[in-house]
Amino acid sequence: MSDQTRVAIVGGGVTGCAIARALAPDHAVDVFDQGQIAGEATALAAGEITMLSSYDDRPAIGWHAVEFFRDYDGTGTFSFAERPSIGLITPDREEAKRRYAARAADNGLPVAFLDRETAAGRYPRFDFSGFAGVVEHGVSGFVDPYTFAVTLQHDAEADSARFHTNTPVTDVLTDGGAVTGVEAGGERYDADHVIVAAGWRSRAVLSDQVNVEIPIRPYRTQCIVLEPEEPLPDSFPMGWYPGEHVYFRAEHNGDLLVGGWSFAEDDPEGASSNADEAFRRHVADLLPTFLQNGDRAGYVDDWAGIDAATPDTRPILDTPAEGPDGLVVATGFNGRGIMTAPVSATVVRSLITDETAPFSTDPFALDRFDTRSADFEFISISASE
Repeated sequence: MSDQTRVAIVGGGVTGCAIARALAPDHAVDVFDQGQIAGEATALAAGEITMLSSYDDRPAIGWHAVEFFRDYDGTGTFSFAERPSIGLITPDREEAKRRYAARAADNGLPVAFLDRETAAGRYPRFDFSGFAGVVEHGVSGFVDPYTFAVTLQHDAEADSARFHTNTPVTDVLTDGGAVTGVEAGGERYDADHVIVAAGWRSRAVLSDQVNVEIPIRPYRTQCIVLEPEEPLPDSFPMGWYPGEHVYFRAEHNGDLLVGGWSFAEDDPEGASSNADEAFRRHVADLLPTFLQNGDRAGYVDDWAGIDAATPDTRPILDTPAEGPDGLVVATGFNGRGIMTAPVSATVVRSLITDETAPFSTDPFALDRFDTRSADFEFISISASE
């Protein structure tokens, strides 16, 4: 390993684990986390994989992720459950969404608009009486986030990557305009590249230690698990209700996970880890409007977590021009860190090795933003999709 390029990754969430796996075969990789691997935003994620709808303007990015999850399915105990996903369309949005579905289909994406009757025949557990129909995305799915991250970690460790838990990075070391390593847990670790993948904490790490500003801000998102009167079948789709701040999917045991209700958070360290009563009431009121017997679903569990947002809802995967040579930033996933992990790993590897990524990396460039300020209006993905 002494002759290999040395890489230090700050952050042991799913992004850090995916990057470690991609680099470990031919780099000396050390991953540092202030807590446990996948212990924060990753462990609290819903695990949805909706990359084709998230990047319908850049389908090569979406397909890259989908193909990774299909190929990785069955690795260790990891599994990728493919399910269609649907967006519930109210009558006032019908014409716009019909046009969207037609354009997407013309571009080769598995997207279709289903009218109310067609949707009801395909998805009988729903009540579509208040809707014009749905936009159906034929390729999507979900994973267990923790299992995914740990499987990536084990793969990286098999290629000699080292993971340091309960070891916060206290300094990014530089010399002559280039990174030279990190200080973590009271020890120095030499590195030719330092990758900051510390979620919402990345802004503080960068500004305090290498004087680099990035436009991210923390936000809080929530999930609740409910037990329907009858277990949901495997054919139950994932989906979202545009404008109502929620998305949903079935659990493997037939329960229903509902997530969303995301808002900017000024006190991420002190934020509650439980879902708000207002969110629970919102879900209770909303569920009967689209799920048959939704008013009879019983409460199982809830939680809340903190993630990092960017002004345009897409992550930053780049080498800051004003930063020291060898510095890479990978943060600002807006709740899409799980599904974007394969893309993040490919982009970061291309930045370090000068390999050409199989898709354009322009959507992730830091210089796409006119300002580096964190004072921007937060856009909730679950409110608008």
